Amino acid sequence: MSLISTLAPISRTSWSRIGHSGCLGRGRGRNQRNIYNLTRGKQVWGNRLILSEEVQHALETLKPIVALESAIITHGMPYPANLSTATSLESIIRSKGAIPATVALINGKIHVGLTESELLQLSDTDSKISKSAVKVSKRDLGPAISLKRSGGTTVAGTMYIAESLGIKVFVTGGIGGVHRGAENSMDISADLLELGRTPMAVFCAGAKSILDIPRTLEVLETQGVCVASYGEQQDFPAFYTPSSGCQSPWRVGDADAAARLIYTQLTLPTKLATLIGVPIPSEHAQSGAEVQKSVEQAVRESVQQGIDKRGKEVTPWLLKRVGELTGGKALGLNVNLIENNARIGAEVAVKLSELYRLEGESGEKGNALNYLYSPPTSHIARECTKDSLPIASIPTRSNLTPTKSNILLPPEVLVFGSAAIDLTSTSPLPLVPRTTTPGTVFVSPGGVGRNIAEAAQNLLPPFSVQLVSSFGINSTSNPNYHSSQKGKLLPSEVQGGGEEPDAFGKLLMLELAAAGLRTDGLIGKDGRSTAVCSLTLEENGDLVAGVADMGIVETIKSSKVEEIIQSRLPRLVVLDCNITEEVIRTILTVCQALNIPTMCDPTSLPKVPRLSSTLKSLLPSSPKDPRPLTHLSPNILELDDLYQKIVIDNSSEDFEMIQWEFINSLNLDSTWRNMIDNFTQKNERNWIKEQGIIPKMIKLLPFIQSFWLKISSQGLIHFEISNNINSFKENSISYKLEGIHKGKSLILTHYNSPQIEQNEIVSTTGAGDTLVGGLVAGLIKNEEQEHEWVMIALEKVKKSLQSRRAVG
Repeated sequence: MSLISTLAPISRTSWSRIGHSGCLGRGRGRNQRNIYNLTRGKQVWGNRLILSEEVQHALETLKPIVALESAIITHGMPYPANLSTATSLESIIRSKGAIPATVALINGKIHVGLTESELLQLSDTDSKISKSAVKVSKRDLGPAISLKRSGGTTVAGTMYIAESLGIKVFVTGGIGGVHRGAENSMDISADLLELGRTPMAVFCAGAKSILDIPRTLEVLETQGVCVASYGEQQDFPAFYTPSSGCQSPWRVGDADAAARLIYTQLTLPTKLATLIGVPIPSEHAQSGAEVQKSVEQAVRESVQQGIDKRGKEVTPWLLKRVGELTGGKALGLNVNLIENNARIGAEVAVKLSELYRLEGESGEKGNALNYLYSPPTSHIARECTKDSLPIASIPTRSNLTPTKSNILLPPEVLVFGSAAIDLTSTSPLPLVPRTTTPGTVFVSPGGVGRNIAEAAQNLLPPFSVQLVSSFGINSTSNPNYHSSQKGKLLPSEVQGGGEEPDAFGKLLMLELAAAGLRTDGLIGKDGRSTAVCSLTLEENGDLVAGVADMGIVETIKSSKVEEIIQSRLPRLVVLDCNITEEVIRTILTVCQALNIPTMCDPTSLPKVPRLSSTLKSLLPSSPKDPRPLTHLSPNILELDDLYQKIVIDNSSEDFEMIQWEFINSLNLDSTWRNMIDNFTQKNERNWIKEQGIIPKMIKLLPFIQSFWLKISSQGLIHFEISNNINSFKENSISYKLEGIHKGKSLILTHYNSPQIEQNEIVSTTGAGDTLVGGLVAGLIKNEEQEHEWVMIALEKVKKSLQSRRAVG
């Protein structure tokens, strides 16, 4: 996934010097050091070390690597939660552009990077390796290797092994610490001492509050370990709660600031370790607080029962008691915490790797910091007049950058589609061909996908919606571009290197920030222009003509789309048909495999063939199988065109037979036909029957489960096969299905359009997108109270009609 960040750009000339491995010219010294670390590591470990092919290639080519411990697999979680967590962590790290290196002992060999088979053997309690696995701290490495044992490495053991190979970043759940009663038992985790000896960055959720956290921080200070909290608060986290009651000496606000700190620590005359405390994500803070109460209760009970005086027995007793009190809830939170740490650690590892690349190019330690701009807000809390808005949504010059995905939770909704700048021209005078007409030109953000994303986000919690789209970037060969552009709106991780967004791309970023939309799904494209749509409207707001330069969104690749969906696992995926047919097919196929509902807006008549071809290719052979598309939001023209291309233009008898097999399975008898007649005769709905709307949708049901038909001034028709009971009866009919569809109903509902005077209408261009966004929000928030959230969506349409912006 591409991001706009505060990393200053690397010119095309610079990239060509660095080359594939970043080791040409002055960069050769950096690569030689890396090869030296790898070679030396292999020499000192000898045949006791086994590197996976992926990790070895990453070490040789300077790719960012994140080390992972394995004690959490062998001793920290039950099977199969341990296996799913281990694979999830590796997947998250890869999705951020880094390489995971899970460290473990298998039959007396140190493994750095594990295969799926090796992960399974360590996880499955029925396997021989798992049954005999021991917990391997630094002190246990020699005995375990000599006795050819298998085991999971702890924080201390993993750090010792990873650092010997030059790996700089390590992610874990929580570190060990000073145990309660340690003033008598001297029970202090080896993790703390290893942090004082081994120079690398460790990302964790702090220490569990069953430990003595004030004394833990005192030991870290004595060991010379730099401790910093990640995010907006300086509180040192206590695993299940964002604050332990103790303050960290330092704070880093984002991935850039963390990378700067770690790079500096590792380039001092004597390298030093850095411990980054990552607080529990806000989404899980309430559950964490509940578990924390159980922790406090367990601590009180340990004191009351005298267990706190039993030395090494204290911590195991507390862990067991917390598990009993929480009924296993703590395990789910553990997974959430370490996954969040992996996201952040991987993103920082990528930034850190970039700093070392820049160091290699400049040939001087510390110079890389001159190229990385970290805004003051990442270090110092500042007052803001718009207290209700997240900092990322306030369009000031210092933070006009896409939101960092490492501090955001996975989205509830993914939207794939176009993001554009709309240029809207309106004149009170008649438009005359081949000459200019006096009027007004209005600039606003647009694009079907972007409009839907904004409309949905307006009705959902912050950062619930992630837009995946493209923007254009400018190439530059100016060697002084790094310093001259420092601190401005600069993309990184785009396909062309680190170039600047084009003029419309910058404007798009400004508008997205002002709308409160996250931008960590935007992908920069070299040599292409940001999408622009120029519209000419009549005085009443209706579209006369327009020119759309939307081709850039067609550069999004299917492989990238699949990766994004699998890593985010949203509750709903939305798409417009500006993307290619191949990408549409990938989205529907991947979502169906993952059981994720989909919603498609056909966008325009020229784009309908992309959807019709895809749906025809995905027609299930059995009526029992789920339909390829969950929701469709066409207008009447798009419905007619889709019907023509899929049903009328079909020439395959086999294809037609499969369609009719599904339709016949609905058993739509005279009862259904009478219901439709009665429904259309009421409230002046004859137009539904006259235009053949219901039969067309029925014949498309083999492909689409639910229709949201936008009918302009007539409102909205919802037609679906559903498990839900529609509580709104006045404008709705429900036909109970039997046979293979038993337990489901065919439901038809008509919603009237909002009342608005003609002279109130400013523009109609974004009304449909606003409606779809409102429907998306409703589907996410509460599927069963359909009437309520559809009426909210329609009220938003009214505001859009009264606004010059696409989404009012």
